[in-house]
Amino acid sequence: MTDTKTLQDKINEFWSWRGRSGSPGDLAIRNEAELKTWMGVLEPLLPPAPAHVVDLGTGQGFVALVMAALGHRTRGFDLAEGQLERAREYAAQTSNPPVFDTGDAGDPPLGKASVDVLASRDVLWTLLDPAAAFRNWFQIIRPAGRLLVFHGVTLSNSRHPETRSRGDELYKETIPADQLLPLRHQPTLDPAVPLAQKAGFQDVAVIRLGVIEDFVRELEGKEMVWLVLTATRPKTADGRGAA
Repeated sequence: MTDTKTLQDKINEFWSWRGRSGSPGDLAIRNEAELKTWMGVLEPLLPPAPAHVVDLGTGQGFVALVMAALGHRTRGFDLAEGQLERAREYAAQTSNPPVFDTGDAGDPPLGKASVDVLASRDVLWTLLDPAAAFRNWFQIIRPAGRLLVFHGVTLSNSRHPETRSRGDELYKETIPADQLLPLRHQPTLDPAVPLAQKAGFQDVAVIRLGVIEDFVRELEGKEMVWLVLTATRPKTADGRGAA
C-alpha cells in the first residue's frame, strides 16, 4: 500500500506534468464560445457580482476565469505548480485576473466563513478523502453561501474512439491497483450527496448540464455527462446569514 502523502505527491506530479506538456486540451478554456457557454451556466448559480468566490483544484484556471469574467473577486488554489503556471499565463490576458495560489482543494488555506462560493470542476473524484473535504468546505463558506461541484465524464469520443474515460486512463500509472479513489470518475454524483448532507449542507441537488454536453459534442464529437452538485450552508437562526 502507498501511504497517503506519497500518493498525493504522485498525483501532484502527474497534474504538474499535464500542465507543462503540450496542448492543454479541455483543461483550459479553448475559445470565446466555450467561455460564454460556461458563463451562461455559472451566472444563475452565483450571487450578484462582485462576490468573493474560490475555485478549488483550479488547474489551469478554468472555473476561476469564468467567474472572474462575470465580475467576481476570484481566487484559485491547486497543489500542482505546473497547472498554476498555465493559469497565471491565462489570467494575465484578462481584465479581471483571478489570484492563483498553492493550496489543497480538499483543505484550502482559507478562514472559517470567509467566502461566498466554493467551486470546483473535475476535482471531486481526485480527492483522497472527499468526506473530510465536504466538512472543510462547509466551515469555509459563509452562512447562506454556496458550494458548486462540477463533474464531467466522457462516455465516448466519435472522432477518437480509442479514447477511454478519464477515470480509466489518467491515473493508470499513478494509483496502484490496491488503492482506488473513493469517488473515482463515474457518470454520477449520487455518492457525493450524502457526504454534503452529513457535512451540514442543505438544499443539496444534482443538475445535469445539457448545454455543456451539447457544446462539447459540437466542438469535439464527444458524448459526455456533465453534472453540477449545488448546496448551501444554512443561514443562522436569525436568518440574516451572518457568520
